[in-house]
Amino acid sequence: MSKYETHRMKDPRLPLILHRFTYRPHHRLGLENWHENIELFVPIRGSGVVMGGELPISVTVGEIAVINTGCLHTMLSEEGISFYCLIIDRSFCIANHFDTNAIRFDSWVRDEELYALIEQIADEYFSEEESLYRVQAIRALVLHLMVLLCRRYGHVGQTPLSDSRLLASIKYAIGYIRAESHRDLSLDEVAMHVGLSKFYFAREFRRITGYTFVAYVNQIRCEKAKTLLAEDQMTVGEVARACGFANQSYFSRTFLRLVGELPSAYRTKSKDV
Repeated sequence: MSKYETHRMKDPRLPLILHRFTYRPHHRLGLENWHENIELFVPIRGSGVVMGGELPISVTVGEIAVINTGCLHTMLSEEGISFYCLIIDRSFCIANHFDTNAIRFDSWVRDEELYALIEQIADEYFSEEESLYRVQAIRALVLHLMVLLCRRYGHVGQTPLSDSRLLASIKYAIGYIRAESHRDLSLDEVAMHVGLSKFYFAREFRRITGYTFVAYVNQIRCEKAKTLLAEDQMTVGEVARACGFANQSYFSRTFLRLVGELPSAYRTKSKDV
């Protein structure tokens, strides 16, 4: 069974998740999963095969496998592999006036400039010392990376890989929830919007994503709240309202449960980062 992944940006100021993995030969990275953010597999030693999409994609050092939004995928190491897994936040792309959901990227890329940019991002990201303007440097490098990727390997207007009607409806619902999570949003409304019955939608949404409808909405709202709290331009109550919570008390309880600390504590910690 495939699994929908949500992504939590470790630092809300940074528009990426970056992991560095090492796997032994013939190791498979779990079940196929899919998500709405673009993902890059970047080998730094050895080789591997990305399974899913149109075809299996073999990649080795100097090459990049691009996982398009909504594409089911997993990875199999061949001779053993160390690689970067770079996930770019779709919200960052939209804020910079392009949407990775509307672009289909080539699945396999060999480009020295792009590869070097990813290495620069990794150097900044994994640096043991907090360098001056580190956040700004990483954001600039990510934007440069995405501009080159779009210009050289992006195809606007191409339709996504074929999905079942149900999976397409769930993906559409996810986009709708993210766009409308700032206001009162009901299960009935979203189910009607994607053309499914309320009870069928609720059951299948949980089966495919692993989240109940309410849990997913709250997850999205808390992710947005983390960004607003870190920016420190609104009171906690204003952040709660801006993110679609009915009241500050419910926001605080939900944020504590999902994030592990109260909104005020998260704001204080963000100032110290």
